[in-house]
Amino acid sequence: MNSFIKSSLFALFFIPVLVFAQNKKEILSPVKFEHLRINVADKEATAKWYVENVGLEILPSKNKEVVYVADKDHNFMLELSSIPNIRNTYFDIHIDAFHMAFEGHKTIEAVADKMLANKGVQEGALYRNLVGDYVMNVRDPNGFTSQLIHRVNPFFAKPVKSTIRFEHFAYNTPDQKITALWMVEFMDLNIPWSKDIDTTKNNYRNYRVPYVGDAARSMSLELFGKKEVDMTFAKMNHQECHIAFTTNDPEKLAKRMVYGGSKIVGDVQNCANGDIIVDLVDPSNFPIRLIKRKKPVLVK
Repeated sequence: MNSFIKSSLFALFFIPVLVFAQNKKEILSPVKFEHLRINVADKEATAKWYVENVGLEILPSKNKEVVYVADKDHNFMLELSSIPNIRNTYFDIHIDAFHMAFEGHKTIEAVADKMLANKGVQEGALYRNLVGDYVMNVRDPNGFTSQLIHRVNPFFAKPVKSTIRFEHFAYNTPDQKITALWMVEFMDLNIPWSKDIDTTKNNYRNYRVPYVGDAARSMSLELFGKKEVDMTFAKMNHQECHIAFTTNDPEKLAKRMVYGGSKIVGDVQNCANGDIIVDLVDPSNFPIRLIKRKKPVLVK
């Protein structure tokens, strides 16, 4: 990375954080992960595929423009749309550009077998990563990659109503540590876990992948900083793909995020059902949606 890019990243991320930290930070309502938007050719067929092959469930909704598919403990969900004339397949996207991950307790091979028997496409072989977790990557019929993981030390408690749950959404950023710091300072998220990678035989660990979570421990983001991988997620608009969070103060939170370098996309949406939506991109152009729900979709 040349000196100009480094100085630009510092200006985008660190300076707003340092200035903001000097002021008294207003306490806002808790921010909670809610959904990942994916646009696909057939949202109903895709929802059915995840129900039958991964063990998710379709949540009732009066919004006919999308279908919500959640894990059975309602930690997180996919928001599936079928908007014409925009991206609806993902076979060309590198797994480290972005992927969705599910954590299962000794069930990932059975889930993977079911996915592969029903038009899923395996991405690489089952492997054990350097911290001992078992991992298999499978693309759904739309080409969207699901990472199936059995953790040696799970981030979350075991699911109550099923054997699999959403664990993280991974995407590539210009600088993973700066992005994590920004989310902590301007979105009130936290860094409850990180993944150490062994780089030498003497067990010396010098590389850390941050996971950013919420206070409710419902979901997390895995942040990559791989210069050789495209920043695909940053090139998408909110109709194609976005990460959504619920909060009771979306406009106040948006104002804080803008102070930190985000930009609001479009107008505040006051929906007919009473929901309030604010769309933004963070300083690296990654699409984020804030929602105040009149009636929650994810109910424990």
